[in-house]
Amino acid sequence: MSRLVALLFAACLALAGGGCTGCATALLEGVLVAGGDGGLAVRAADGTVVEVRWPDGVGVGRDGNQLVLRNPLGLVVAREGEYVSMGGGQTGNDGEFGACGPIAVKASGPPTR
Repeated sequence: MSRLVALLFAACLALAGGGCTGCATALLEGVLVAGGDGGLAVRAADGTVVEVRWPDGVGVGRDGNQLVLRNPLGLVVAREGEYVSMGGGQTGNDGEFGACGPIAVKASGPPTR
């Protein structure tokens, strides 16, 4: 029985990692704001608005009058106006940031001086 469990575990790992292309290690932090295409972008601490290509399965939707990010199950993971942090990197498309991995919502932005 333990061999069967080990075999199933190995197969799951192989299938899960088969399509991996890696994730860039840049960090983007800032406030979610309305983007140019009706989606969500991130306003960084210096005021720059960065368009974001969200990870597969993450979609932009509405909750009332507010833009939200939804996970593949349709649950809201972040809302317009919240401070978020995510890994990824530049895509080469006019400064667009390709997010990958988890999107963390933080209680507040970075401390101001």
